[in-house]
Amino acid sequence: MLNLFINNQIIMKKSQLILAATLVVFAACTKSNVPAPKATTDQGEIGFNVVNQKATKANDAIITGTTYAHDNTFQVWGWQSEAGDFSDVAANAASNFMSNLTISWTGGRESRTEAWRNADNYYYWPFTGKISFLAVHPSTVAPSTTAWDATNKKPQATVADYTITPGSNETVDLMFATNEGARRADPLPMVFKHALSQIEVKVKTEEDYTADVAFDVESVTFNNIDLSGDATYANDAITWADNATQTESWTYYDTVLEDITKDYQVYGAAKVNIPQPSTVADDPATTDTIEGTYLTIGYSMEQTGSAKITGTVNISKPQVWEPGKKYVYTLNFKLNEILFDPTVTDWIDVNVDTINILD
Repeated sequence: MLNLFINNQIIMKKSQLILAATLVVFAACTKSNVPAPKATTDQGEIGFNVVNQKATKANDAIITGTTYAHDNTFQVWGWQSEAGDFSDVAANAASNFMSNLTISWTGGRESRTEAWRNADNYYYWPFTGKISFLAVHPSTVAPSTTAWDATNKKPQATVADYTITPGSNETVDLMFATNEGARRADPLPMVFKHALSQIEVKVKTEEDYTADVAFDVESVTFNNIDLSGDATYANDAITWADNATQTESWTYYDTVLEDITKDYQVYGAAKVNIPQPSTVADDPATTDTIEGTYLTIGYSMEQTGSAKITGTVNISKPQVWEPGKKYVYTLNFKLNEILFDPTVTDWIDVNVDTINILD
């Protein structure tokens, strides 16, 4: 999970006091403690202790750990409440303070220090009231709707028909975050939550067969799953609704991984998919759950002195995939050695006629 921080700075210009807001992202997680930001200058500039500043390719990589890398961008919406308790924000109201603003790590105008902000305009805290923020990562994913949840007094968003396209967005890490804040000088935390499920496949062999067998994995396919769904983010929770046919197949990976050994090996890069339930039985009369889910594993093996054998194995593997969870499938190939148990059939006695010689 990732934390978004909004930091305000006070500057003097033309004898007027102006309250400036900048955006800063740094690492944090509910499972780990991150040191609190400390002032590094007399002007109250915020410094951060980053857990892991791991670079990623902007917007299309799965974010592992708690760091939001500088080459990512996200979108922000803001709802302002003059009353401060959001009782004056109507149900389903559109954002009235920020709307679909791209946030990036930039210095902005006037050669300012780089921070998380909109590159075109600076935004400042109002003197009174509160603002509730919604953030969506990556900036390339546009929510179908954003609105105000008057019941829970928080922003909400939907992404309709979000589809995983093999070979295109299988590593795009869709995330949401909300929080509210008032005029302040210290950072405002916002926790990004992963909306998709992460899938990883590992392979190994039960024993060390390498002296006798060359073992390769050629493909892994998830059958009868959903590659599309409707995502709703409301009251800090992510839910998915199924909207597609239940007979889609997803080739997780189809490149040969050679020389499988007793040690674990990751088969291809981890990918994301639509959170979904599944069951063992396939009931053609219903389409409200994922049914008949199974894995197809393509393999080849070549034994000493024998021709290469190729084949597939189908394994029934129902699985509930939930948002924000990583599922690791381990394929453990176990071979049965060909052994012999020799026995001999006993001779069968047959009585024939007695032959008299020189009778």
